[in-house]
Amino acid sequence: MDMHSEQLAGRTQQTFFSAEASERFIYPGAYEVDFEKRAEFDAQEMEITAVNLEIRELMNQGFGHIVVKNPNAKHSLGVGILNRLKLDFEGSLGYFGCGLIDGPNVHVVGRVGWSCAENMMSGTLI
Repeated sequence: MDMHSEQLAGRTQQTFFSAEASERFIYPGAYEVDFEKRAEFDAQEMEITAVNLEIRELMNQGFGHIVVKNPNAKHSLGVGILNRLKLDFEGSLGYFGCGLIDGPNVHVVGRVGWSCAENMMSGTLI
């Protein structure tokens, strides 16, 4: 007996999706971004919260490729992003970088601390 034929109180475990909806599986409140639209900013003098807020503000403005320069191994950068995005960090990240994400493709030019990309549901981190 395979998974799709086993009956569970009159239900099946098989899930059906509409082919038309396959491109729109996004979280409520996710931003519409254009991957051709690129923005960059320098995080040298910024606090951690300000860096993460700047990333979200740029996504809200429609930027799909964001470059963060000089992250200086700050902890918890790029966390909680539930959106498709190309995110580049030009420098090292501290602990817990890019945790709790679902969707972004992240590229780090440098090193990362422990627990990097923990609880990543989808996307990549290179």
